[in-house]
Amino acid sequence: MMNIKHSMNKKELENELIRIMFSSKSTYLIPDQNKIYQKVITSLLKPFINLNATKIVAIDMKGLMYGPIIANKLKLPFVPILKGNKIKARNLVQKSNSFTDYSKSKKSIEIFKESITKKDKVILIDDWFDSGKTGKATIKLIEKLGGKVVGIGVIYNQLKSKDQEFFDKYNYHFLVQLKPEE
Repeated sequence: MMNIKHSMNKKELENELIRIMFSSKSTYLIPDQNKIYQKVITSLLKPFINLNATKIVAIDMKGLMYGPIIANKLKLPFVPILKGNKIKARNLVQKSNSFTDYSKSKKSIEIFKESITKKDKVILIDDWFDSGKTGKATIKLIEKLGGKVVGIGVIYNQLKSKDQEFFDKYNYHFLVQLKPEE
């Protein structure tokens, strides 16, 4: 493993994240590399420190490796967004409409109804935005429950420019820009 400087700049962090993405046998599992993981957490939360957010939301699966840590550091409650049909208490769940994600598979996501209220200002965290469809479904769920998305942080951004424009109005930040797939 490469020796990571504790005070890496943005370009060094981006280069290291790209290296991890292409070299990792564990599908770019950053948390197993403590120094880079700590830098990713710090970099993801930095744009949101003074937003007066009330909750952090992260998307199942890899977003859940970052969201709870960021929530803890910001001293905010954490709310998971889970892939459809994981929560057994159906009457407690708000479920998204089905959508086709980057893998071309039909998906849905769900959240506990009481986890977001009309007064909540939410920061959404995920590892990767490719097509943006899961992110859009998450925003719709949050808004349906009355919450307002005040920030979005992801590690890898692979959105096409028209899709990124949609997220930019939600204070969208990312650490690594990748070329969108055609």
